[in-house]
Amino acid sequence: MTQNILIPLDGSRSGRRALEHACLMQQAAGATLHLLHIVEPPPATDHMGAQTGSTPVDYTPTKGHEDGEALLKATWSEVGDPAAEVHFHVEDNPPGRPEKTIVALARELDVDAIVMGSRGLSDMKGLVVGSVSHKVSHVAHCTVITLHVPDAEPDNGNAH
Repeated sequence: MTQNILIPLDGSRSGRRALEHACLMQQAAGATLHLLHIVEPPPATDHMGAQTGSTPVDYTPTKGHEDGEALLKATWSEVGDPAAEVHFHVEDNPPGRPEKTIVALARELDVDAIVMGSRGLSDMKGLVVGSVSHKVSHVAHCTVITLHVPDAEPDNGNAH
């Protein structure tokens, strides 16, 4: 029986679908959910910043963590059971390696399963270098459940 479940969320439809599925697993098994958001600093939009790959002048790691926690709490309030046990985790991302962050936290928390979406907000990058969910499924120590949201499914305004 699954006792600890990790759900990485990035604001995408497939991430939300993964949380919905994990909530069903939680209800069936009385599990504890661990929601994870990995902070990826946004690229600068000004000419000089875009050329150098820097972050916007007004970005700080604290702001990134606050925004990540706000995303987790907002998604949980829309989908989750207020009486259920849930923990929020916001982690920094080693550049281009979110799968390492996901797997490391899964080991640290000794989770029984990772439930995640198959297509996040960086779909084009995923096509080129391989999807995060695919990489996680190959190296995780636990069960990995990947949920796919077809392109034809309506957005309903839930993705950020």
